[in-house]
Amino acid sequence: MLIPLPSAESLAHRARIAALLAPLRPTHFRAPLTRLEAHRIPTLWTLYRGILCDAPDEVIRSRMRAFFRVRRNMRAHGDVVRELRKAHKWWDIFRKARAGDPHFTAVCARYSRMLDGARLQRRADLVYQEELDWYERMRTRPIMTGAYLRPTLFNKPLPRLVPQPLHITGMLTARRKARQRRIDLFETAQEHAKLLYAEIKFEEALIGTAPKGKKPIERVFTEDVAGWRQPIDDLMKSISDSFELERQRQLSPYPPEMLAAIKEARREKVRNKTRERERWRRGEVTNRLRKLMNKGPPPHVLARMTDEQRRMDRLARCPSEVGYVAEVKRKLGHRLRDDETWRVELGKPENQKTLDRMAEEIEAESARRRAGVGEDVAS
Repeated sequence: MLIPLPSAESLAHRARIAALLAPLRPTHFRAPLTRLEAHRIPTLWTLYRGILCDAPDEVIRSRMRAFFRVRRNMRAHGDVVRELRKAHKWWDIFRKARAGDPHFTAVCARYSRMLDGARLQRRADLVYQEELDWYERMRTRPIMTGAYLRPTLFNKPLPRLVPQPLHITGMLTARRKARQRRIDLFETAQEHAKLLYAEIKFEEALIGTAPKGKKPIERVFTEDVAGWRQPIDDLMKSISDSFELERQRQLSPYPPEMLAAIKEARREKVRNKTRERERWRRGEVTNRLRKLMNKGPPPHVLARMTDEQRRMDRLARCPSEVGYVAEVKRKLGHRLRDDETWRVELGKPENQKTLDRMAEEIEAESARRRAGVGEDVAS
């Protein structure tokens, strides 16, 4: 069944409808909307300049500059239209405030105070973050321990650093992986050389056993043996040169400046530990001291210790070297830094008789007073 063609009146009606709908279709630009002169000229010369001229104060004006600077790379049509409507809304508020409207004047003043407070808060956050970053850098900065990082196939002589910088760790890891790749490539090249040698021998044997009088066998490998082996030899030579460089790296001596710096780091470590123990003896409690005092003997030793031994072990971990702590340390066989201080506390040998007599008098007077207090309470 054939479908009849539309009439002339129908075609004319369709043409009129298409002509009415054509202007309503969205325009698809080849370039982004923000690059069109129809957008740039009104935005820059009317909207942007108008907002900067009508802004109530410098704080809001600076905020408007940042608003346009952040959004100047927008490309999506819907995003651009939404932000332009927002900018026009603010421009209307600024013009009304400039005209003297009390409500919008108060709104702009409140908005300015809010922006100023946010600016001060950002500055405080920046200072706080810089302090945190500096503290983290100081906490994790590499420190020379006074030990040696011996030269190997992967590194020259280096000082031992704690914590070890990531670029040194990455260098060692990359060189280990590269050496393994070279070893694998060298073994592959050796296998190819063996296969090439086998092909040459096979071709020579085949030519030698060919019947005379017939067409000779075309040579492939035996015609230019050096040409076939040249790429393999070059590759193996470059890999061997790399191995030789690694051996030279392993045999590199320590520079005198590095040796002096490592020895100075050792001396500084001793000085630092001495200062730390002096602080402990003065009564300063540090995090490291807390950890040392909270430690105990191994579990298998702790299980066989009595309560008295555990108490003495806990006292002996204190940094003090006087009084009862010093006496406990001497009982346990610890070596004291100043072995005479604790003896003076108990009195010199030549004064023991006088000290004993004074102790008896004090004890007698204390007993008499206790007795007197008891009689008063009973009466």
